[in-house]
Amino acid sequence: MNKEERLHVVTLRIQGNKCNVIRQKFQRRFHKPGPTDKAIRELLRKFYATGSVLDAKRSGRPSTPDQSVELTRELFEEEPGMSLRRASDRLQIPRATIHKILKTTLRKKAYHIQVLHDLHEEDYPTRAAMCAELIDQIEQEGLMDHILFSDEATFHTCGKVNRHNCRIWATEKPQEFVTWERDSPKLNVWLGMTKSQVYGPYFFNEKTVTGIVYLDMLQQFLEPQLIQDGIIHDVVFQQDGAPCHYANIVKDYLNDRFPNRWIGRGGNRPWAPRSPDLTPLDFFAWGFIKSKVYQNKINDLVVLKARIRQAVAAITPRMLENVFRETVTRFELCRDTDGAHVETH
Repeated sequence: MNKEERLHVVTLRIQGNKCNVIRQKFQRRFHKPGPTDKAIRELLRKFYATGSVLDAKRSGRPSTPDQSVELTRELFEEEPGMSLRRASDRLQIPRATIHKILKTTLRKKAYHIQVLHDLHEEDYPTRAAMCAELIDQIEQEGLMDHILFSDEATFHTCGKVNRHNCRIWATEKPQEFVTWERDSPKLNVWLGMTKSQVYGPYFFNEKTVTGIVYLDMLQQFLEPQLIQDGIIHDVVFQQDGAPCHYANIVKDYLNDRFPNRWIGRGGNRPWAPRSPDLTPLDFFAWGFIKSKVYQNKINDLVVLKARIRQAVAAITPRMLENVFRETVTRFELCRDTDGAHVETH
C-alpha cells in the first residue's frame, strides 16, 4: 500500500471501524482488494509506535527472505494464472519482490494470452446490476456455499483451446503456443465447479453441442452426481448464454429440476452476456488445465482426454477455496467499476 492508502486504513481504524468494514471502504475508494486483518493490526501498531505509517528505512542491501520465496512458490504452483497485483495483496509482499522471486529465484516466465470479450454499451449496467445482486445473495443467503458454476471448452490436439483469459507463470513455454494445425482433432469438454467439488470432465461425443446433447449431459451425467452428493435440492446452477443452454427443452428442465435456483439466459436470474471474466471456469480452470495439458505435444484424442482428466484431478480443495474467494472479489470490482472488465493480469 502507498502512503495515502495506509493513512486511509489507519484513520478508519482509529474511528472505530471493524476490519471487514475497512476492507469494503478501501475497495470502493481505491478499486482493489483491501488489506487483511493482520495487515490492518500491524499498520495500526506501527502508527502508535512510531507516529508514522511508513516503513522504517533499512540499511544495507535488501534481501529476499526464504519465507517469501516459499509463499510465492506455493501460491503460483496452485494458481499459475495469479496476477502480481493480486499475489501481492494475498501475501502482503511487495509486487516488485514477487516479480523478482518469480523471475530470478524460481526461474519462471509469464506466458500471456488474454482474450477480452467486446462489451456492448448496454452490457456495463447489466453486469454491474448482476454483480450487485449476486453480492447481496452472497451476504444474505450464502450463495457461494451453494452455487455450481459450469462451462464448456473445446480442446484441440494441436494445442488450441477456445477459452483462456490468463497469464501462466511457468518454467517452460506450454506447447500450445508453438504450432497450430488446421482442422486438428478436438474434444468438447464440460466442467462444473462448486466451492468444494469439481464435476467432470464430461466429454461430448458429438462435434457440435446442441440443446438435446447438452440436456442429455445434465440428465445422465450431472443430476445423478448431485443426487448422490445430497445437494440436488439446494444447489444453484449457473450457466452462460451459449445457444445450447438457451434451448427451450433445457430451460424447461432447469425450471423443473432447479426451480428459481438456476442462473442463466432466459431464467428468473439472468447471467450477463460477455462476462467470462466473472466465472471461475473461464478466469481460472481452463487456463490451469491448459497449462497442464499442453506441457508436451499431443498426437491423438486418447492422450488429450487422459491429460485433461489428470489436470482436472490436480485442482485441490484449497484451490477451489481460493478461486471462489477471487470470484467474490471480481463481483465486487465489477460492481464498483460500473460493469467494466475485471483486470486479468
